[in-house]
Amino acid sequence: MKKTVIARLGVQKESVEQFLTYAKKMVQESNIEEGCISYSLYQEIDNSTGFIFYEEYTDMDAVNTHNSSNHFKEFISLVSSMLTLEPIIEVF
Repeated sequence: MKKTVIARLGVQKESVEQFLTYAKKMVQESNIEEGCISYSLYQEIDNSTGFIFYEEYTDMDAVNTHNSSNHFKEFISLVSSMLTLEPIIEVF
């Protein structure tokens, strides 16, 4: 069954450009994963430090594969110190 993931992140103002560099690579690599239908990043209109990853996968196994991928782990490692709060992650 198809799964959708929405991840909301707040980034420190001074780290937005570096975050976007890492996020661009994350989006590119995630979109070529087997089982990924779409993987996009959106910046909030009224909050330049607020970002939303919108992800669609064929099933929960594809989500788990993504979450255990090297590029996901590297991204988390690189951006964790840039975040202003814990990410809010919803899976539907």
